[in-house]
Amino acid sequence: MKSKTTFVLLIVLLLFIPASATKGKGKLTIGAKASLYNPPGTSATTMLFEVTARYRMSDKLTGELSMGWTQYKASGKSTTMVPIQINAEFHPMGRKVFDPYLGGGSGAYLSVVEEELDVTLGFQVFGGVMVRPSSGFGLSIQVKYMLTDVSDSNSGGFSLGGGVEGSWETAF
Repeated sequence: MKSKTTFVLLIVLLLFIPASATKGKGKLTIGAKASLYNPPGTSATTMLFEVTARYRMSDKLTGELSMGWTQYKASGKSTTMVPIQINAEFHPMGRKVFDPYLGGGSGAYLSVVEEELDVTLGFQVFGGVMVRPSSGFGLSIQVKYMLTDVSDSNSGGFSLGGGVEGSWETAF
């Protein structure tokens, strides 16, 4: 568990320290999303709620830290999952009113199955589009694939959802 925590902290440092070292002007974005999630081991769909913090390092590169929550039944057992993810996003058109993006990263997946805690290391890839009709506000839709345990190729699941984001300028 200690090595997994160290790995996640190292990724956070690699994504966010170079951005702050440039002493330019960045943009911090806080958002909330709700998605339909198809967890592994079940054919049922459940809701996945996420809170995100994004830091724009350039017009085309963004670092993201997110935390989510979902609850579902798999194989007759009640499961609560909390994904904590760190991602990088690529915005090929730069930041415009219509902003498609692709991204991916790694995460720690905390699962409680009938009161037993399990922490796994996984990864995720996603793509979506953000529409920003006004400064400081945006709406998004995103498709994400999460492999919640790198040692189990059957631990993957898809989500489809969207959310609302607000942003402000920060000087670093």
